[in-house]
Amino acid sequence: MTFIGLFLKSIFIMVLMVAIFLIGIVSFIYLRVKRMTKQFRNGTNHTNRRPQQSSAAGSTKRRSAEYDDGVVVEEELYDERSPRQANRKIFAKDEGEYVDFEEEK
Repeated sequence: MTFIGLFLKSIFIMVLMVAIFLIGIVSFIYLRVKRMTKQFRNGTNHTNRRPQQSSAAGSTKRRSAEYDDGVVVEEELYDERSPRQANRKIFAKDEGEYVDFEEEK
């Protein structure tokens, strides 16, 4: 009889643990969807709140990021390159030309 009682207690504990786990998953998904709908309604994604500022010597970009725990982090990126160097093409003029494709047999 004690074996049956111990077996029933273990089954009850397992069912309780599974229920708590499922409630946690459902609440996590609910909070994620709630945050996404809030962002969608506000029309923001919390990344570029301030406009880009530029100067002759370089440019400064500021951005705010909000994380899941509600912490807002402000970052400032400074590019020391001149606008001419920052906007130059990456590839040389002779690179990236059209090449006829020939299938190997």
